[in-house]
Amino acid sequence: MQERNKRRFSVFSVFFTFFIDNLGFTIIFPILAPLFLSPTQSVLAASMSYKLKATILGLFLGVYPFAQFLCAPLIGEFADKYGRKFAFISTGFITLLGYVLCAISIMYKWVFILFIARLIMGASSGNLSVCLSSLADLSDTKKTKVRYYGLGSVIAGVTFVLGPFLGGKLSDSSLNEIFSPAFPMWVGGMLTFINLIFLFFAFTETVHEKSDEKFDLIKGFHNVQIALKTPSIKKLYMIYFFYLLSWNMLFQFIPAFLVTRFSSGNSTIGDISALMGGCWIIGSVLLYKGLLPFVKTKTMLFLTSILLIGFILACAFVGDMFYFVILLGICVVVASFGWPLCAGAISNAASNNMQGKIFGLSQSIQSLAMMFAPIIVAPFLAKGSGVPFYIAAAVSAVFGILVIFTKVPEHH
Repeated sequence: MQERNKRRFSVFSVFFTFFIDNLGFTIIFPILAPLFLSPTQSVLAASMSYKLKATILGLFLGVYPFAQFLCAPLIGEFADKYGRKFAFISTGFITLLGYVLCAISIMYKWVFILFIARLIMGASSGNLSVCLSSLADLSDTKKTKVRYYGLGSVIAGVTFVLGPFLGGKLSDSSLNEIFSPAFPMWVGGMLTFINLIFLFFAFTETVHEKSDEKFDLIKGFHNVQIALKTPSIKKLYMIYFFYLLSWNMLFQFIPAFLVTRFSSGNSTIGDISALMGGCWIIGSVLLYKGLLPFVKTKTMLFLTSILLIGFILACAFVGDMFYFVILLGICVVVASFGWPLCAGAISNAASNNMQGKIFGLSQSIQSLAMMFAPIIVAPFLAKGSGVPFYIAAAVSAVFGILVIFTKVPEHH
């Protein structure tokens, strides 16, 4: 009974850590665009040109996944070498530092410190690999492991809805005088501190034989090299990258677009971002319950590309907020088909003894797409401009063309 309780507390600790990490990534979405682009809230000088402000916003959005790209493989190796608990607590303290620096830099408009804080939070968010490996350690059967991973996916979906909603509401001073753009960061820091205490007392170490492998300080880059040299999955990774690039151009750009075309505030951006999260969940359910049993993977991926092109371009020409949100919701539903289809195809193309490596490679590819998307789009973010939508649609077209000329393993 005592061992079972220890296991339960440990599992809860892992899921709570996973929740906090995802919340840290999503809670800031409604805050960022106004912080850099709004005439009244911007932390940048009023004399700075709009194009330069948008470019700085793009760089800021890119530093989080860049840090994740560099540090995620290192954190995974660190956990193997020094234990999961030490890795969790170390990254937890780093996350707490990132939240505090974020809050202070927003309050005092310290732009450089804000960049450093986001870099720190991106680095510590790389402990996803520690969460996954801990859940594997705590699973007594394969069925339990699948159930744990499924629950993790649900938690990610919940934070995708909850994070932007909280960020939008808690940063809106018109709702409550204590709310401000810095307030959600203090809330995130408080939750991280609670998580640290829980990890310290409730999580039981799951690694009993520590690894003696040397650290590879640029393993993220080496992961990409491996992906491009593996013949059976090289083209599949290219499909995955261009799909993710198109989706991230849409997802990360929307808050800035809402500010520039519709003059939306934090609260509205939070509501729409939460709606996007809900549409993602709806799309995932539709894929698994309705489409997957009847449509081949390659066909579904190609249809995803074509539908994305159409609805992304439609978003560029809509001037009414109501119709824009409807089209955006459909875009997100369609985009949600791509991630599980690509991940499943890549996994099916690899042998069983490569599955662990596949996780690492996929996370590196995902971080690269998240990093490049805002950097490419931001310079074209003129007021109300539809150019970023055109770029995202073009990238989705490349994704579709690659699907046509690639042998895609089926899920049946």
